[in-house]
Amino acid sequence: MCALRYVCALLCLSVCVCLNLLDEAVMFSGQTGSLFGFSLDFHTINNKSFVVIGAPNANTSQSRIIQGGGVFLCPWSPGGGPCDIIDFDMKGDEDFSSSGLLFHTFKSRQWFGASVRSVSNTHLLACAPLFHWNVQRGGAESGKTPVGNCLLLDQTTGSSTFFSPCRGIMMEDDYKLMKNRNDQRYCEVGFSVDITKGGRLVLGAPGSFFFQGQVFTVDVSDIIDSGRSKDPIQYVGGISQSDERGDYDLYCGYSVASGLLTGDSTPDYVVGVPNDRNTAGTVKIYDGRSVGTLRLYHTFLGAQVASYFGHSLAVVDINSDGLDDVLIGAPLYMDRVMEQLQERGQVVVYLQRKHTSFSSQPDQSLIGFSLYGRFGSALTVLGDLDMDSYQDVAVGAPWSGDREQGQVFIYLGNSNGLSVTPSQVIDSPLPSSRMAFGFTLRGGADIDDNGYPDLLVGAWAADRAFVYRSQAVIRSRVSLCLLPDFLNPDIKLCHQENTPVSCFHIQMCVYVSGHRIPQETALKLELHLDKMKQPMARRTLLLSTNQAQDTMILRVQREVGMACVNQTAYLRSEEEIRDKLSPIFITTNISLFNTTQHALLHGQTHAAAQTRIVLDCGDDNICVPDLKLSAEAVSDSVLVGEDQSVVLSLSAENDGEGAYETELVVRIPEHTHFQSSRGVNRLVCVQRKDNQTVIVTCDLGNPMKPRQTLRSDLLFSVGRLEEVESHVTFVLRIRSKNSVNPCSNEVSVKVQVKAEATLEIRGGSSPPDIVLPLPDWQPAMNPGSLGAVGPLVEHVYELRNYGPSGVNARLMVDFPSTWRHHYLLYIFTNASEESLSCRTLNASQIDPFKLVNASSSVSAVSALIQQGETDSHRQTVHVNCSNSEAGCVRFVCDVTALGRGFSAVVRISARLWTYTLTKTPYLNYELISSAYYDVINTSSKVQPGLLPSGHTQTQISVLWRPPDGEEDVPIGYIVLSIMSGLLVLSLICFVFWKLGFFQRTRPPTDDDDGEEQRLDEECHVTE
Repeated sequence: MCALRYVCALLCLSVCVCLNLLDEAVMFSGQTGSLFGFSLDFHTINNKSFVVIGAPNANTSQSRIIQGGGVFLCPWSPGGGPCDIIDFDMKGDEDFSSSGLLFHTFKSRQWFGASVRSVSNTHLLACAPLFHWNVQRGGAESGKTPVGNCLLLDQTTGSSTFFSPCRGIMMEDDYKLMKNRNDQRYCEVGFSVDITKGGRLVLGAPGSFFFQGQVFTVDVSDIIDSGRSKDPIQYVGGISQSDERGDYDLYCGYSVASGLLTGDSTPDYVVGVPNDRNTAGTVKIYDGRSVGTLRLYHTFLGAQVASYFGHSLAVVDINSDGLDDVLIGAPLYMDRVMEQLQERGQVVVYLQRKHTSFSSQPDQSLIGFSLYGRFGSALTVLGDLDMDSYQDVAVGAPWSGDREQGQVFIYLGNSNGLSVTPSQVIDSPLPSSRMAFGFTLRGGADIDDNGYPDLLVGAWAADRAFVYRSQAVIRSRVSLCLLPDFLNPDIKLCHQENTPVSCFHIQMCVYVSGHRIPQETALKLELHLDKMKQPMARRTLLLSTNQAQDTMILRVQREVGMACVNQTAYLRSEEEIRDKLSPIFITTNISLFNTTQHALLHGQTHAAAQTRIVLDCGDDNICVPDLKLSAEAVSDSVLVGEDQSVVLSLSAENDGEGAYETELVVRIPEHTHFQSSRGVNRLVCVQRKDNQTVIVTCDLGNPMKPRQTLRSDLLFSVGRLEEVESHVTFVLRIRSKNSVNPCSNEVSVKVQVKAEATLEIRGGSSPPDIVLPLPDWQPAMNPGSLGAVGPLVEHVYELRNYGPSGVNARLMVDFPSTWRHHYLLYIFTNASEESLSCRTLNASQIDPFKLVNASSSVSAVSALIQQGETDSHRQTVHVNCSNSEAGCVRFVCDVTALGRGFSAVVRISARLWTYTLTKTPYLNYELISSAYYDVINTSSKVQPGLLPSGHTQTQISVLWRPPDGEEDVPIGYIVLSIMSGLLVLSLICFVFWKLGFFQRTRPPTDDDDGEEQRLDEECHVTE
């Protein structure tokens, strides 16, 4: 199907090519501000070509005439040249008298040259629609009014004959008596002009009858005959005119044309009436056989008010059916573009049918391309530009284009009318914008005598006129033949560098014809092999150059009309070819080798042929595979947050004929990446985008042979699972380039997505314990700053997420502050740490005495604990928030998006209130805080079945030591020491006794004598 579209595109290109029929313009220039180019025509004098150009605002040598207007004759030459004014009238204003009447003519600003026409090789017509006329009789007058005037110049004698049918002799009062009936004083005859093929003039007078408008027709010979009289009002025989009928301000005669439209051989008259029908406009056909008063034959109706339907006209047989057709311009037509009306201009075509009838609706409508471009301001019949037997047309759009520079559109005729799109758009060659390029057009004449019609374009705002010459049209046809028309890789009849190759022959022939084409046509012929493939992937090459393309010069003689050339190409080896199924397209195209031949190609310039590679697929050379695929996930789930890998185990098989360029296509979820292939058959896979979808393609063989089975495991990494609703899906299919049954069944593998998280909370105290009393410390009853309260105490809790999923959690910390309404820990700041948002239920519990950065002392503190409140010496008090006697502060912290491996830390800072502790000496404290966490949810759309929670505690010990630095000795130690001392003393005494220490004799002394005497006395008394 793709190949068929390609061939169709080539054929369309050969038919719809845009012609460049015209060379660069030859320019003629006039006086600045003269409106040179307002009207123009081709003219021939003594077989020499000229251009006649009107400049209605030009100053001439006429006496006392200001901007009377002029007509210029420009000799034709390829380089342009100067133009000379034509002496139609050398006189100034003229006065005449006859029979008591005074006649006055006024030629200043008469717009002479607003219309010009070449009548014959010897006569030119030029008109001044604003020529004024006045008649006086006694004290009465008709009034100075623009009756208009046309001059017919005989160039052989140099004399001019005027034609001014609206001149009258009636006074203003006479018109009033007639209620202004038949009042032609403002007729402006010559506003528009045409001449029939029979030599009869058609002149529009849109101001006649109070601008109802009127049209006059007269034979040129009748005007010439009237020139023998010198009267200011001449009688011209044979005049026919439209009568006064209907409303006023219609502008009948704004434009005129002629053609055969009523079924006879007499030319008829087409007249534009743009303000008719409440400005919707009409175009009227008057029967050319009418005598005296013109008889209305048909009326074309405009479809839109204020579109100026009938501004321009043209009559020509477009479709070559032998019947003239009518073209009507409406330059102010509003077209609906994207539900808005835009002024773009319009040209409608009415095709004449048999029995001289026309449809009530246009047969064709052409719309302008630029907003406010005034498309359809001018129409002209060009003639047969491309020599295809159909007449062609030019349409002027004087303000069209990106710069409002003006454009001319060329439309080619065909059997259905005009081409839908222009074959050429001519842009203004002028650098400035709004120069009215294309306001006036004239065609149908061959100014350079090359056998092809040329075009005149006026640009009055720039005082320029341009000649566009047509080039000779070479009609071409290309044929391309291949022999043989198929390629069998096993048949190798040619050699490429001593290697046998399969080859085929290419024959290219070019045929040319045309009207007055060059004697020899040099053509550049381009040959492309396997055009549909990229250059490096082309399967056939030329045997002579080893290239996939070649350029040759072909010269065709006009008498012969054709030329051929042959080439030989070969098929590359099977190892170098991947695509063996699709056709191999061979294309050729031709173009002119030398652009200075003043000709152009028109017709078929491209040709294409195709060949195929013979496959082992039976007699029909069509392989029909039977591809089957099965796949499953090795693991049925994947966890959010982990660097998870998904392994797909698949089996691919072909139960039919060979499958070519076979590949496995895996449509993977978002944020998934292919890692590798493993298993029995390791596949070569590539991840890429296909129409904004990420896929993985794996090569399964070229071909995947019949009854072949491949098994492999594909490893994928899956990320961003937080955004997954419930599962990820892999879609797999085998596809090939075979034309019949190219794909396998589609397999969807779903892998469940789960969320899990493991958290741990732990805490610590800094310092872990405090021993009292503190050295050199004097506790203050009313501390004035934090430093005077006591040492710093910090409890730190860490909540760590071991993953794999990220979580949102709430962490609560209960921190003891008072015991029996007395401060033990003074909390002076809110719990804080990075990336946490913590709060308390009562902010007044934080630094209640405003000691942070304070300089004054505390005014009042609760009564202190008395020593008698303790039950015994050295008792330890456990203060925690589960005890009703403890006063605690609760901190609530929100932990958001805690990812795997990350921690949230809470730090609570306080000061030990030492003054309270000094009033209970030797009473120890265990100050315990508690932390709890609850997981609110995980940071993913998938939630775990059970949300984790947990708690922990942290404590600080406050201990007392004895006075003087001595520590208390346990009673057991004292008893043991006494018994040990007595035992040692007994051992010493025993040793001394054994040594006789207690039985030794001491030496006598004086004291001993006294003692013996005392003992004797005691014994004597006893006795």
